[in-house]
Amino acid sequence: MKKKLVLIFCLFWSALTVLMQIHSDMVAALHSLALAQDTSEVPVEAGLKPPPTAKKCPLCGKVYPADTNFCGVDGEKLTEVATKLVCPECNKEGAPGETFCREHGKELVPIEVQASPEDILKIQKFEQATNYYKSGNELSDKGEYDAALEEYKKAEALYPDIPELQYNMGWLYGKAGDQEKAIKHLREYCMLNPNAPDLSKVASYIAILQEILNKKSEVEKSAKDRDAIMKESLTKNMEKWDMVLIPAGEFIMGINEARADARPEHKVYLDAFYIDKYEVTNVQYYEFLEYIKKTGDHSKCHPDEPKGTDHKPSLWEDDYYNNPEYPVVRIMWYDAYAYAAWAGKRLPTEAEWEKAARGPNGNKWPWGNEWDTAKCHLGEEPAPVGSVEAGKSFYGCYDMAGSVAEWCADWYEIEYYQHTPTRNPTGPETGSQRLLRGGSRFGRGFLLRSTTRKYQEPQVSNIAVGFRCAKTPS
Repeated sequence: MKKKLVLIFCLFWSALTVLMQIHSDMVAALHSLALAQDTSEVPVEAGLKPPPTAKKCPLCGKVYPADTNFCGVDGEKLTEVATKLVCPECNKEGAPGETFCREHGKELVPIEVQASPEDILKIQKFEQATNYYKSGNELSDKGEYDAALEEYKKAEALYPDIPELQYNMGWLYGKAGDQEKAIKHLREYCMLNPNAPDLSKVASYIAILQEILNKKSEVEKSAKDRDAIMKESLTKNMEKWDMVLIPAGEFIMGINEARADARPEHKVYLDAFYIDKYEVTNVQYYEFLEYIKKTGDHSKCHPDEPKGTDHKPSLWEDDYYNNPEYPVVRIMWYDAYAYAAWAGKRLPTEAEWEKAARGPNGNKWPWGNEWDTAKCHLGEEPAPVGSVEAGKSFYGCYDMAGSVAEWCADWYEIEYYQHTPTRNPTGPETGSQRLLRGGSRFGRGFLLRSTTRKYQEPQVSNIAVGFRCAKTPS
């Protein structure tokens, strides 16, 4: 009886082990299927990887391992060459990862490979694509996301099978609100790099993007064309064009506990001025572009703006601009200047912007002196202007932290606060970069303080930058 019980237990345990393995295989298969759903029917090929390299002496021709730098015979500096590993006895090439010959046990040695013209071309494309990829990374680190994406596109055109390239393109498209392209590139990353440690996180992000895309598709199916949407909005959202009067008087500008360019804290007197209650929206900017398109009138544009400027934001055809109440973005300083002049307004000075944001008490953030993520719009997804009621400033201005960073009229100078005028300062007379204030939805904490000074070349635009206008009382 006891032997039968042992036998039954052993059979049960064996069956359970098999079932557990089957379950594990099914989970893995389902995970792969989830990643592959809605992708192209043709799988991405692994692509050519540059052949293994060794180093060769340009004088005697002797080949050395890749970590050797100088020839042991004549001391000449070695150069990289494509190689394969072969057995010194039978001359058979080893399989990937092998270091000894299976047949003779001899250590494999590198010999130079004479690459075909096609292989040489592919390797050259890989190297050029890598350069574009690195350039894109540098631009992305600086926050120049549109320019980074252009470099990544050049790299992809040459050599698309670089996993990190596909990941970064997916991340940037997601940041820009193009969920469809983000999903495409992130799925490419998963298929090119199936053993990546972050695969589950990427799959989760793809699922989130897909959900957002589905919701957008539902909206787009019932949406009217852009002209109809904008014309309807122009009559419905006039309150978003309101300005608030900032009274004349002193306020505290700068802060001592900050970077050098925001020090020292000092008192400044400003005459009364008006400033927009909200950031300039897509529908307001649409009306300006329609005027330019119909009249060709550039008389109010800045004389130094780049030749041929049409004032359209980059990616103007993107779905983002179909939402009339989103803040207009990807705006050059010259675009903001031209719009303000056309609207009978102007860009605020840095001092005017800071007073409108800080109020008479010198708040660190528009709402007070305590950082609170609930009081400003942050995150990957954009929102209509004025979405966060609790974050408005003492004078009633919305989105002066988060949403988008805003152009000011002034040139930037790092030491300007050391010698700034005490009445109605307007910034240095010349410079190479214009001021940005307020941070954006991609920032956090001290970066969104009302005292933080940022800057950018006036001919540059990106997804994080918009503006609001000011006006001198008549």
